[in-house]
Amino acid sequence: MTQSNLLQLAQSGDADAIAALMNASLQAIGVSARAVLRNGDLHVLLESERMLAPSPSIEFIRRGITRLGLAWISSTVVYSRLVGQSSPVWVQQVQFNAAALSNPFVLDPGIRLQVAGGEEAPLPPWWTQVSPLTLALLLSVPLVFLLSSSIIWSRYLSGGNPTELASSPQTSSASAKTGVKPDKAAAAKADPVSNAMSFGKQAYLLGKTASSEQDWRKAVEHWRQAIALLQAIPDSHPKAAIAQQKLAEYQGHLDYVLRDRLGASGMELVKTITGSISPKSIVHSGKGLFFAQNMMYSHSITVYDRQYNLLKTISDEVKLSDYGYSQYSGTQHGAPVEADFSPDGQTAWVSNYQMYGAGFSNSADDDCSPEQNHDPSFLYRINTQTLTIERAVQVGAVPKYVATTPNDRYALVSNWCSWDVSVIDTQTNQEVRRIQLGPYPRGIAVDKKSETAYVAVMGSYDIAAINLNNFSVDWLRDMGHSPRHLNLDPAGKYLYATLNGEGQVAKIDVASKTVVSKIATGNAPRSMAISADGQFLYIVNYDSDTVSKVSTSTMQVVKTVSVNSAPIGITYDAETNQVWVACYSGSIQVFQD
Repeated sequence: MTQSNLLQLAQSGDADAIAALMNASLQAIGVSARAVLRNGDLHVLLESERMLAPSPSIEFIRRGITRLGLAWISSTVVYSRLVGQSSPVWVQQVQFNAAALSNPFVLDPGIRLQVAGGEEAPLPPWWTQVSPLTLALLLSVPLVFLLSSSIIWSRYLSGGNPTELASSPQTSSASAKTGVKPDKAAAAKADPVSNAMSFGKQAYLLGKTASSEQDWRKAVEHWRQAIALLQAIPDSHPKAAIAQQKLAEYQGHLDYVLRDRLGASGMELVKTITGSISPKSIVHSGKGLFFAQNMMYSHSITVYDRQYNLLKTISDEVKLSDYGYSQYSGTQHGAPVEADFSPDGQTAWVSNYQMYGAGFSNSADDDCSPEQNHDPSFLYRINTQTLTIERAVQVGAVPKYVATTPNDRYALVSNWCSWDVSVIDTQTNQEVRRIQLGPYPRGIAVDKKSETAYVAVMGSYDIAAINLNNFSVDWLRDMGHSPRHLNLDPAGKYLYATLNGEGQVAKIDVASKTVVSKIATGNAPRSMAISADGQFLYIVNYDSDTVSKVSTSTMQVVKTVSVNSAPIGITYDAETNQVWVACYSGSIQVFQD
């Protein structure tokens, strides 16, 4: 929005536009202004980290109002408040006369609003700065004045709609007589700024009374909804400038909650699980079961519940001939490496790094290519009710990651040494497609609509985007050196990738296929988990023996905890807000967040 359009709104009495013009000058010195109209009076709140001197502040506002030519405003009441305080330091009333314009609110070089240095300049009593008539009114009805001011600002600061505060008595009276409430949905559609401010108000109130992590998470959700509405407002909208101002304000509130209220807390160690395990990964079923894949070192999958009880140790021994592969005689063993679950949690799919036993002779290696003709391996289908292997499905060479689609149509497996992805039909238990990608495909993330599967191709700088309707492949190019593990946020807007070749984590905008930011969390970041609300990433740093908690909003590390050596796998339980960490050295550690 141009300044001339903003001026027109301000001249028409739009309090948000008036505040936006003030902030165009004030924000450079760390002062923010908010304004609301009430019964012909303009109330202005100035907030700052340092104390403001009354006289120059009043002069700044008086000149601006005069230049706008708002002669119909009966008076302007100015409140100065320090950030974080609930009560104003001083309150004064401004008298003004109409005049000419440009941006009306101008900070003259000679005017200092803030008290210099650390000096405590004495403030003249505010009652000496108002007219005798105003003083008499204030002294005669102090309760009414203070109560009405409190109501105005408590509602406005919490994000309330100034238009609602200034609604005409006739409208309220008509509603009371007819019993018909205004159509809020229609009003929100007509004024998305007001709708966003309504969410901001709810977020503020939730934060004001928050007493638990869950309360703060609810507040965050409301801030996010408010921000999303503001971000969707086009530049051509009449209140686009106000939307941008509110967007910055709400983002600041969100960052504060994530950093100071949620980020710094949690991640307390509550349990360490040991035994005959060497977990390469730990994966939650979404229904209270946790599968630890113990590779060829233990030839097993260990299954735990939320009480940390070992429910069963599932041997990786199978007879492939029992599942239709008659070319393999006798018994075979696998090497469980990764797992994923059907949406209902009834089925687990477990990949095996390689197979051992009759019919297998070419041992796997991480340094490999399709020309070396490594043996194919198998994906196990496990019933989570009986905790038994029901099927084995042949896939490519050295399968690593496995992911199921949210519609339960496919299980996808990245084959490290055959440089491709196997697509398994979960109904027929058959591989229906093999998609070539290039050297060392690994992490997989599938969108909620089951339309696109993102695959990290670790021998490159790229991430493949597989169309699950026709299996065509698009690319997100130059995302970073050796992408390894992927997570998609709940909204499907951002993709997160650990970059094995850089030791960083990247945040990627899916729509624009661009890297938004990168962050170093520790030495050798490997696997990640994302919270159910998408607010935090939990990243294992293999060589640092740590786990980092990262705010996805700011892409800053908010907490780092030490774990046992060689953390390699991680999963998140949305119901308990617990983070389970698989340490290759022989343990699983559980943290309460």
